[in-house]
Amino acid sequence: MTTHKKRVARGVAYMAAAATINAAPLFAQDMEPQYGGELIYAQSGEKFSLFPGRNTDNGAQDIWLNACENLFEINEDSELVPVLAESWEVSDDEKTVTIKLREGVAFHDGTPFNGEAVAFVFNEAKEKEFIYMSLLEGFDYADAPSENEVAFHLAAPFAALLPNLAYKPLCIFSPTAYQEMGEEGMATKIVGTGPFTHEEYVKGEYNLFVKNENYWQDELPYLDSIRMLVVPDPATRTAMLESGEIDRTVQISDFDLPRLEANPELTVRTMASTRQFYVVLNHMKAPFDNQDVRLALNYAIDKAGIVQSVFAGTGATVPMAPTLSPGVYGYTDMRKDGEDSIFQYDADKARSMLTDAGFEDRNGDGTIEGEDGTELSFKLWTRRGGTKGDYQVAQLLQAFLGEIGIGIDLEVMEGAAFSAAVSQPPEDAKYEMALLSWGIPTADPDEPMMYFTHTKAWKPKGANRMFFSSSEIDRLADLAHTTTDQEKRKEYVVAWMAQLLEEAPVIYLPTIHLTLGSRSYVHGDRILATDNYPAVSAWIDQEEKARQGIKR
Repeated sequence: MTTHKKRVARGVAYMAAAATINAAPLFAQDMEPQYGGELIYAQSGEKFSLFPGRNTDNGAQDIWLNACENLFEINEDSELVPVLAESWEVSDDEKTVTIKLREGVAFHDGTPFNGEAVAFVFNEAKEKEFIYMSLLEGFDYADAPSENEVAFHLAAPFAALLPNLAYKPLCIFSPTAYQEMGEEGMATKIVGTGPFTHEEYVKGEYNLFVKNENYWQDELPYLDSIRMLVVPDPATRTAMLESGEIDRTVQISDFDLPRLEANPELTVRTMASTRQFYVVLNHMKAPFDNQDVRLALNYAIDKAGIVQSVFAGTGATVPMAPTLSPGVYGYTDMRKDGEDSIFQYDADKARSMLTDAGFEDRNGDGTIEGEDGTELSFKLWTRRGGTKGDYQVAQLLQAFLGEIGIGIDLEVMEGAAFSAAVSQPPEDAKYEMALLSWGIPTADPDEPMMYFTHTKAWKPKGANRMFFSSSEIDRLADLAHTTTDQEKRKEYVVAWMAQLLEEAPVIYLPTIHLTLGSRSYVHGDRILATDNYPAVSAWIDQEEKARQGIKR
């Protein structure tokens, strides 16, 4: 039996090694904090459910983290840090992981946080097939060896169990509240152990969180409340920040950054992320079941042009590997020698590949037709402001594909409707193409391998919206999932990426940089590469706020 009481750095064997836990508080401060006040935070859009078992949208995760905590989290340095966990033990056969839980913690409804509560959440997730269950492939059941322990029993060694437990949808909610309200009730009410209690939800307008007076971290939180507004348009959010109507927002246009950075009353933070744009291609609809067509579409897109035109040349980077980005374990630059991105832009190559697949301009009108004379045209679903630059990226996709003779109609959808529409099973999915972005909040490849590309992850059970199936992709994902030898595991990850480049299940697009803008009187909040923005340790300098003329 191997015991761990440590913070774990990325790139080591989670199930076999660990470093030391920082003796400093979990959320350190560089200034003397003040208590009180409400933080007003504008988000991009409405979420169709706040129940973690049925929604893994990134924006919803940023809502949950105020009220619902995980056993572990991934910090700013992409390290695994215990939160509701304290330590863990791994059995000699690596099929049982026993986690010692933090004592003296209670759910917001007053019921105790303990081993039985944690075991209930994960056993219920398996029985009811929560959306994230492909991330826990090989999990048999959980039980509570003692009041303050939970044991995960596995069918096979599970290399990424601990980082996957840091994925925000796997936060620990109150079993009592769940049994009383059901999934429907918890779709609008979050009952966890976090620093704030979820007090009010107004669909399409805001979520209100109020300070948890019984929070387990001494002296936290500092704020009295957090109000999270739904503001879909990024320009509107930016204007609200500049006027002082809000204190904080995300996904700011990179073209606005120089102006905002020059304003002494604002603070703007940026960092590289793990979030990569991609276009879902529904493989249930021809011709996206044709590998050559998918490859051609990848070559038809000028990724460097998107970075320059939409992200001012600085707010994103071209994709250098499929799905993974720097900072994720196993990431490897997969570009060919002399090329600036994977699938470097080559319109002529795209046309040639389409011709080989049976699609070409047969009548000289500049439009590609199939063998039956039907024009090659599709509808591309997108949001406006769901992720920084999404609508502008969609417009460029329309232009690039139009240049090679493929007609694209844009269908712009409201956030909640879009999320629901791209979360349907294959028999109900209506989309042909949809623009989304994919982040890796565990900074571990297991999440995209098991939850994004695996056949078992077809919606609604996972995030495989493409309805893509590859026996080789599945084989490599399964091997990486169960291999705790990190060098061997990395070999499987690299082979998986190479296979993705060969099969091209999606159109790969740039990886974005994250932006967090706030009024300069806001201190102590955080921006994580995993695209989360915790405010558990945030506080407001009331004197500076008054000096800036903000009276709310």
